[in-house]
Amino acid sequence: MQRQIPVYEPATGEVLAYVPDMSINEVRDAIDKAYDALPRLQSIPAYERARLLMRVAQLIRGRREELARLLTREIGRPIKSTRLIIERTARIYELAAQELPHVLTGEFVPLEAYDYPPGNERRIAIVRREPIGVVGAITPFNFPPDSMAHKVAPALAMGNTVILKPSRYSPLTEGEIAKLIIEAGFPEGSIVVVTGDSSMIGDEFVNNPKISLITFTGSSKVGLELASRAILNGKRVIMELGGSDAMIILEDADLNRAVQAATVGRFDYAGQFCNATKRVIVREEVYDEFVRRLTESVARLKIGDPLSEDTDVGPLISRDAVETMESFVNDALSRGGKIIYRAGKVPDRGFYYPPTILETPYDARVWVEEVFGPVLPVAKVKSDDEAVEVANRTEYGLDASIFTRDFSRAYRLASRIKAGTVFINDTTRLRFDNLPFGGFKKSGIGRESVKDTMMEMSEVKVITYTL
Repeated sequence: MQRQIPVYEPATGEVLAYVPDMSINEVRDAIDKAYDALPRLQSIPAYERARLLMRVAQLIRGRREELARLLTREIGRPIKSTRLIIERTARIYELAAQELPHVLTGEFVPLEAYDYPPGNERRIAIVRREPIGVVGAITPFNFPPDSMAHKVAPALAMGNTVILKPSRYSPLTEGEIAKLIIEAGFPEGSIVVVTGDSSMIGDEFVNNPKISLITFTGSSKVGLELASRAILNGKRVIMELGGSDAMIILEDADLNRAVQAATVGRFDYAGQFCNATKRVIVREEVYDEFVRRLTESVARLKIGDPLSEDTDVGPLISRDAVETMESFVNDALSRGGKIIYRAGKVPDRGFYYPPTILETPYDARVWVEEVFGPVLPVAKVKSDDEAVEVANRTEYGLDASIFTRDFSRAYRLASRIKAGTVFINDTTRLRFDNLPFGGFKKSGIGRESVKDTMMEMSEVKVITYTL
């Protein structure tokens, strides 16, 4: 009898389902299946692959409510958010279909325009893109179907097959969508889901010569270690890693707008995002007023059952995550920090942690490490230069935001902040599916967007012809 892995419902702490704990031989068989499917997938014309992607989007929308409720139960995100996630997921498959003709459009190069090497007057060249092969995709627990879509839709569009390794916390919704991809008409083996020991599967992705590219979303520590070994084996990598996103609030900011952005940026899905607002840096002129308004805003958030239509903050993904948040807060207090606000009550069942706002010294772990939960440190600064220095005082560089009414000032500061995206007067929690997403420093390697990912998942080939 095959071993099973339990999947827990974060809101109750009870087992929701079981998935296979696959052996290394089963994982290798799955990779073989995806590799053997490459000729069948690549024999499908590009226009037909685009049509199949549109069909996937249609099938996802047809099961929106069912998929949203399943997603809420397995990751604990409020139902009003997961419905939007399912719609966004469908849209990503459509974007891949729409971008495919543009990505495949190559170049005709008249070599007679170049005098070297000799004889170019009799040569022409064509530059084209071809599929890279089998893609090993590793997704996180916090946004399973849309992260999956950002990896799978571009891969299938380009004619690559996919081995998908979902998080052990959230394999269910992705598994259902994988079935819909085959139902839409993609050949068997176009996408194969593997579940089991993460280290074993990651090692096999790195070492198996049939996998050409690994795309990973998750922690910087795991991702960079995986990438270093994959590159040594000649594999391509796309790494979307951690963040410690800073929000800078200048003295001329619209404070109501800034408060709303900070509330959403930190406490949406209990703060479990790589691009959540994890640090707030405020000019001293407006610090007290901002903190007062932020406290009032966070106090209005409803904490509870994520299947309830009016819940704002649900549970964390696991009991370990709750204990990690408690250790962050205790560390801050031991270093002289103080709690500005902490929600008074959370449900007794499940993996809940109360939204918390802290004032702490910069050596506290909440300023140094990535905090994946509803704990927000705030700091007071005297100048714009100090604000930028504090924002850059991290090994991450994913997103950042600046609040001010002066665009020139904001642009100058944005140019100095080491982050992949800087939002002016908006939350860091935004992501535009067809703009490059990724970060500086330890926040990633490469960029993800539908178009960028399709280009990363293809090989460039030059074909020359001598007349």
